[in-house]
Amino acid sequence: MEIKKISGKTISLFVSVLLISIFLGSCALISNALPIKNTEISVKSLPNVGQNTDPREYQWNILDKLSEKDDELAKVPVSIGPKEIIYYENRRSFLKTGAESMTRKRLSDKERVLGLKLLNVKTGKVEIIKVSTKVTSDGVIIVSPDGYKIEIVERMNGIKWNLWNTSYRVTSPENMVVIKNNFPREEKVTTTRIIKGKPKKETKKVVIGSLYVPYSEYFEQKEENKVLIKVGSDYDKYVVTVAFSLLRERNVISKAFPGELVADLKALSPKFFERLPLLEQGDLTEFMLEPRKTAERALTILGANRENSWKYTCNRADACGWIQFTPGTYSYMRQSYPLAKLMSNFEEGAGNHVNSMMAAILLHDSNLANLVKRYGENIVNDPRLEEYLAASYNGSPRWVWNSLDATLGKSVGDWTKYLKTETHGFMFKLRYLVENNLP
Repeated sequence: MEIKKISGKTISLFVSVLLISIFLGSCALISNALPIKNTEISVKSLPNVGQNTDPREYQWNILDKLSEKDDELAKVPVSIGPKEIIYYENRRSFLKTGAESMTRKRLSDKERVLGLKLLNVKTGKVEIIKVSTKVTSDGVIIVSPDGYKIEIVERMNGIKWNLWNTSYRVTSPENMVVIKNNFPREEKVTTTRIIKGKPKKETKKVVIGSLYVPYSEYFEQKEENKVLIKVGSDYDKYVVTVAFSLLRERNVISKAFPGELVADLKALSPKFFERLPLLEQGDLTEFMLEPRKTAERALTILGANRENSWKYTCNRADACGWIQFTPGTYSYMRQSYPLAKLMSNFEEGAGNHVNSMMAAILLHDSNLANLVKRYGENIVNDPRLEEYLAASYNGSPRWVWNSLDATLGKSVGDWTKYLKTETHGFMFKLRYLVENNLP
């Protein structure tokens, strides 16, 4: 396996193979080259684990079907309508008391034309169709071609229309499931025009299609599709491994322990970072209702989409990417750790898995430095250290300090007592993942 030159240095073939073998164990090695350039990672082929061996029923592997006819899907002409239309969806959540709450959420979207890849689960045949969306006050519906009827699946938390992450159900023809979409999204591009003999740069919005695997009920129904969970977990571990390796190669010094490299700190376990995508992408309501299914849902999406998983996902607080960085925090990490050479563009840096994972490791180191300063070096031996760092990652570190100041050494049952409500939910998810050794 070849890993290309990065910033004037080369990660050797031997180290690369060793790192993969440690984390993938008995799985076959990645079959195609996985080049890393400017901290970008692109997995072209992953181990064919979990392939069905029963010739009586299915004769294919889901990974093969996910990539089949991608070129045809990419050619579907996608578009976005001009008008933003208001609609409403119900949202299910739980109050601090444990009582269930239902709210009516106001949303908006434009009508779209997109491509869908369908799999016939009985024959293995893959079809590509074009559909459109219609937005009414009651929500978004799919307008399908003749002979097809496709519905939007409502999730446990009430979410239905979720852009490229939308789950679909094919009610006609029978035995068909949606396994990938070509979704239209707007992207800013810079072009150059010659005006009066002089070049002038202009920024405009263009509509481009992005291929993405949304979660499907089908992935829950057939045992061989558990391969996606395995691939997602392996990919997650691999990205963390590469992020640590690059930080070590670039000699990034710890702020918590200035005499050591960030990548060599025993206090920062790789497990802390392997759990971050599940923490950030696992909905709290769904975690409370069905925690294992919710964790496996995130791993399934990760296994199906790998480096594209949640690449363009941003929330209302402008937190973007698979581990939800905000522009301010990301900029601070770039300034605080210049040797790390994090990508300069925020959207690209947050969407790039290796780059954003490097930033997460650095943020944990920065937050650890504050904990060491306030509570001494023995804080690294505290069995709840991952919780302190995860809570700092989710919210402002000052809330962690306030809660620790009010509880450490006192007869308080749970140190999280004074954290913000959102961070309490983060701790609920983290404790489940730790207790069940996920991912």
